[in-house]
Amino acid sequence: MRHSFWLLVLGAFLASACSQKSKEEHMFSPGKVDSSVPTQIKEITRALEQRNAPPEWFVKRAKLYLAIDKPQQAFKDLSSATTLDPGIGEAYFWKAKILAERQEYQQAMKMMLQSQEFNFYSPESEAILTETYVGLKLYDRALSHGNKSIRLSPGEAKYYVLLAKAQAGTGDTARALFNLNRALVRDSMSLPAFREFSAIYTARGLYENAIPMVQVGVKKQPQDGFWWQQLGKYYLNRNLTDTAVACFSRAVTLQPEQPEGYAGLGEAWYKKRQYSTALPELLRAQELGLPMTEHNLWILASCLEWTGQKEAARQHYVFLTRKYPQNPRYSVALQRITRPVERRIIIDTLSAKSVF
Repeated sequence: MRHSFWLLVLGAFLASACSQKSKEEHMFSPGKVDSSVPTQIKEITRALEQRNAPPEWFVKRAKLYLAIDKPQQAFKDLSSATTLDPGIGEAYFWKAKILAERQEYQQAMKMMLQSQEFNFYSPESEAILTETYVGLKLYDRALSHGNKSIRLSPGEAKYYVLLAKAQAGTGDTARALFNLNRALVRDSMSLPAFREFSAIYTARGLYENAIPMVQVGVKKQPQDGFWWQQLGKYYLNRNLTDTAVACFSRAVTLQPEQPEGYAGLGEAWYKKRQYSTALPELLRAQELGLPMTEHNLWILASCLEWTGQKEAARQHYVFLTRKYPQNPRYSVALQRITRPVERRIIIDTLSAKSVF
């Protein structure tokens, strides 16, 4: 009897232990552990709030912020890491990547030099250097890094695009187009490749080749002013100036600090012979750093002339005549604007004899 009692107690204990174990296994099932990026950020944040947290944890959290497209928070963490330990090469690398995406190329280059000094290197380092040198218009330097990035990571479509940008910068558009096609082999919907294709085709005046890619860009990235600029150029070439004005206006709204949208607006109003409306747009584009090509300078000079600012227009016509003597319209415009105005002599036809 006594033995039976203890057997019952032992059985109940084992049953309870198994039940508890089953419950714990159910609660801590690996498949149900929350490993999302926000949860990881919370865990690292909790750890960083403790004393003497290693600076590398700031780098870890920064990479998680970048994974959810929060570069400002990431940059702040990376700065904290380098403040605590100036020798963390990886932190400088990620700062360079963020700065390159912001188009702050001088600062990006400084960070890459720091990264190299503290012995951090990855295949993407070559890509960032390529992008930085392209941004600084040091295309020959960009070429060597672009080729090296492809040798290290031949499957990355974006590296072919970066190399193509460097080649286009040197004027080698044939090789640029070749590498853009290689990028599309690896990613048939690469928007960076479409972007460069459309830029090259538009610069060559091959608008029909560019428009399919521009339409994809407008659909996929409607908040990117670049695509609206390209679309505006297409409609401007087809003399659909009202539609072009709408596209360029959209580009200016999305990217008010980019000169190309204002230049497009100015040219569209110029084509409509509304020179007083065109001129402020052209001057704004010039103020924002628009390259004053032969075409841009001619439109600006024409608008200055037809709005009565003849002296300012004359200076541009003089420059165009000297730099492009083979184009007769510049010398004709210069003669027109510098020709003295003939004054009509008014003759009093009244009789010399007074009627009084």
